Amino acid sequence: MNQIMILGTFHMKAKNDRVNFQGTDKIGEYEAEIIEVVDALAKFNPTRIAVEHSKSQQGTLDAAYSKYLAYGSQSPDEIDQLAFRLAKKLGHKKVNAVDWMEMGAVEHGFGEVYEYLHSKQPKLAKEIDALEEPAVDLERESLCDTFLQLNSKESVKNTLAYYMNYARVGTEDYYGNGWLIWWYQRNLNIFTNTAALADSENEERILLIIGAAHKGILEQFFQNSMAFEVVDSLSYLKRN
Repeated sequence: MNQIMILGTFHMKAKNDRVNFQGTDKIGEYEAEIIEVVDALAKFNPTRIAVEHSKSQQGTLDAAYSKYLAYGSQSPDEIDQLAFRLAKKLGHKKVNAVDWMEMGAVEHGFGEVYEYLHSKQPKLAKEIDALEEPAVDLERESLCDTFLQLNSKESVKNTLAYYMNYARVGTEDYYGNGWLIWWYQRNLNIFTNTAALADSENEERILLIIGAAHKGILEQFFQNSMAFEVVDSLSYLKRN
């Protein structure tokens, strides 16, 4: 059976997302720890590596990987620091783009829903905000420990609850669902794109490196499909 392992990550190059690292210019200081994580992931020996990059932009990812192979690291982001580094170590010719960021079914942007929630349902806002991951602080805990936390059962459970509860925003007009439906659509399309990497006669071991917010919902999709064995990333990240 095909295997899938999902590594939930923070964004090493800070973005407007739930789990960011603000010290982008300092990521080079953690190279030894990055190598430790990459070496741990290499033990899974993935046959395919997939990342949070729009599938429609595979060409730009190919060009970036070629540049990485020729000249080394070009960016502090997790694609460069983790995926490209691991792909080179394992001799992969390609890193696969599987994200989807089209307009789709969206009716309200996340920012709009967030403002609506905090202005009209402050009690619910406190409940949802309490489920958020704390900011990444590599001065407080190691990179490996950060990944252990992001991929823990507790973190995954809280993240699933965080997004699910947006369905409770604006229940009279389903205001929260105006964005949440798009979130599910995006993740379903990521599932479709990633699963397609296994459409061959060979059994694949796919490693998906993606923002931690996606980990729980995508693992559910792969488990529910009964077409993949979901491998726990913690079993590779934990130190002996």
